[in-house]
Amino acid sequence: MRRLLSLTAFVAVAASAQQTFTLRQALQAPYSTNLTAAPVGSRMAWVEHIEGRNNLWVYGASATPTPTPSGNTRQLTHNTDDDAQDITSLAWSPDASLLAYVYGAPSGNSGRPANPAHLQRSTSVDIYVQPVTGGDPIKIGEGRAPLFAPDGKSLFFIRNGQIMQTQLIAGKASAAEPVLFDRGTASQLTLSPDGKNFAYISHRRTHDFLALYNVETKVLTFPAPSTGNDSAPVFSRDGKQVAWLRFPYTDPSEFAGNRASPNPWSIQILDVATSQARTLFQPEANQRGSAEPRMSTGEPHLFFTGDNQVLFFSEADGWVHLYAISSSGGSSATLLTPGHYEVEDAAMDPQGRTIVYASNERGQDPTEPFEDVRHIWSVDLHAPYARKQLSTLGIETHPQIRNDGVVFALVSATDRPMFPVQLMRPSGYVSLHYPTPPDIGHTPEAFTKTQAVRFPSSDKLFQIHGQLFLPKSPEPATGKRPAILFFHGGPKRQMLLGYPAMDYYSNAYAMNQYLASRGYIVLSVNYRGGIGYGLDFRQCQHCGADGAAEYNDALGAVAYLRSRPDVDIAHIGIWGGSYGGYFTALALARNSDLFAAGVDFHGVHEWAREDNAAADWLRGPLAEQEKIAATAHASSPMADVDKWKSPVLLIHGDDDPEVAYTQTPMLADALRARNVHVEELIFPDELHGFLLHKDWLAAYEAAANFFDRTLKGNPASPNATKPH
Repeated sequence: MRRLLSLTAFVAVAASAQQTFTLRQALQAPYSTNLTAAPVGSRMAWVEHIEGRNNLWVYGASATPTPTPSGNTRQLTHNTDDDAQDITSLAWSPDASLLAYVYGAPSGNSGRPANPAHLQRSTSVDIYVQPVTGGDPIKIGEGRAPLFAPDGKSLFFIRNGQIMQTQLIAGKASAAEPVLFDRGTASQLTLSPDGKNFAYISHRRTHDFLALYNVETKVLTFPAPSTGNDSAPVFSRDGKQVAWLRFPYTDPSEFAGNRASPNPWSIQILDVATSQARTLFQPEANQRGSAEPRMSTGEPHLFFTGDNQVLFFSEADGWVHLYAISSSGGSSATLLTPGHYEVEDAAMDPQGRTIVYASNERGQDPTEPFEDVRHIWSVDLHAPYARKQLSTLGIETHPQIRNDGVVFALVSATDRPMFPVQLMRPSGYVSLHYPTPPDIGHTPEAFTKTQAVRFPSSDKLFQIHGQLFLPKSPEPATGKRPAILFFHGGPKRQMLLGYPAMDYYSNAYAMNQYLASRGYIVLSVNYRGGIGYGLDFRQCQHCGADGAAEYNDALGAVAYLRSRPDVDIAHIGIWGGSYGGYFTALALARNSDLFAAGVDFHGVHEWAREDNAAADWLRGPLAEQEKIAATAHASSPMADVDKWKSPVLLIHGDDDPEVAYTQTPMLADALRARNVHVEELIFPDELHGFLLHKDWLAAYEAAANFFDRTLKGNPASPNATKPH
């Protein structure tokens, strides 16, 4: 786009409201991630994904300025295959002339990089350094987490858990050599501004220490070892201090519902010169905010401002917010973002003067259902900490702030996934790059406008938020349509009134639009345990393996659908992935009388058989293990498999590192033994979130056809089943 646009103008394209589209067309729109600001100058970089092709782009690469940002972009890589090889971990050189990145696939349950495309070659995960203005990339070799030295002449990275270094000379890289020797596994590597010290986390199988390495003296120390687990080190801007987070060794179980802890987390701070460490901040035990803050996106981390304040996240008031405290101590923490909303995706300008973030705070439009969108805000880090709303475009996330104060973000509209923009506050933007595939075949008006709805859970404890997709096709003669419930995974996720900022759920949003285009009423449910609605909602009591209390939200959702005069209550289906797959299986096991069919993507079916059970939720004294296991089984779909009558489609990749693949064949065998109709779609070597675009297409097409057979009685496909 060549001009400033409001979101309304962006989506206002002349087209027939009745125009249909294929699943391929719904999923082929570009999707951007990893928006990253250069430390100097005007450059921005991001990764663009189109039908499984992943490529690196940069804005500001031209030698001379152009009239618009979209005319000043360059594609730096030219990958052409849907082969599961992604680009991640972007890192700028200090002068913004080079970009380092990691190229390869994430590891599967096998412990090796995944290879669902069955490539007959090495699929190592490698680091490359790419000149921004053009030229061939420099291959560094296997590794992760690249980090440039302050002089830009060498690159540090992690290989097999050890910190390595390579020299960059005349467009070439020297052989990588170890920087230090540590019996632990290194992660979260950070470098002091002068390049004289490393801070990192040394993982010791069961615990984590902060480690400090002096590059000049070649001395490795562990300045403040403790029985706690250390994380997220950050240097002050003068390099004289290191702050980091410390969490208790016995972290509360995921399903314990804890909103406070008798062993609070803390912020530790180290004087580098003297090696003296102290506690800078620690919440009061057994009070709100004393348990580890569960972030909406990513892991907890810290920021050091230009005037030596430490910024951190806390839920002291029941919501994820930003706080500030002086690194010298002696004062209480200051709440920077007050209100009943949650903060995520924070980023600071290079000088440490301003922080920008995304949140679901109510903005300038009083009619907006603000809880289910995201907008960009900023805070001036000099008292009195003035806040400003910077965007009102649609859904805006992952902001980045340039050293001149200009803010960039990823933005989605109703019909288009995330793409990078320069914000022109308060209501406009300029797109950095948005290619439209020539054969996309549908216009914005082909998608339905999602509607915000609320309904009570069946136990009346919560008002549940949902997004409703109503078909645009002519109403059937009966005046009633089949309906489908969708449940996201996580459970610490949230579906929005548009494309979310995560590829898994961007695909799910497009799938829900596609189902609506096929005549289904679709309701996406943000159930308890999810983010966006505060601590009490997210840390729900007796959820998951501790009682499945969130199933009351599924019952509330189906009651809402059954109350609508346009829903055919005999033909309500359900689908979801991961935790949403668990919901799907639980609904079919407990209430085949309410749910006529389901599609279960890689769901948990027996909590006590889940891979992480012993290390995660199955805790407590040995004498209590039997009781815990009994509750976990009662909370599982397998506990009610004898009542399961409705047909199901089971979908899973067998290299899934998140949910054990055995969860699916275990359930399939149990259902077939009870004469329940089971269909399956298995992807060899595929992960939890499928890496291949073609696998998403195959899975979603199978799901849509399955619902047509089971909810509409269309026997066009094999293995048809009659709706009951």
